[in-house]
Amino acid sequence: MTDHNAKALVEEMQAVKKLLILQLLAMGYKQKQIASALGISDATFSRMLPKGFSKDLPKKGAGGLPGSMEV
Repeated sequence: MTDHNAKALVEEMQAVKKLLILQLLAMGYKQKQIASALGISDATFSRMLPKGFSKDLPKKGAGGLPGSMEV
């Protein structure tokens, strides 16, 4: 594996991680819960997102994602 391929793979994995984090937030998980699962502090997690980002997400039970499996 070349350095270029390795760098591209790392970037793709980081993008997937961000998408999974966004999905967890949209599902109603708290930043603190996600940070704990990632093994990072709540403050570090907060710095990963734009300021006020999670406050703009729909709350659980307030619509959520289209096609979500909420019952």
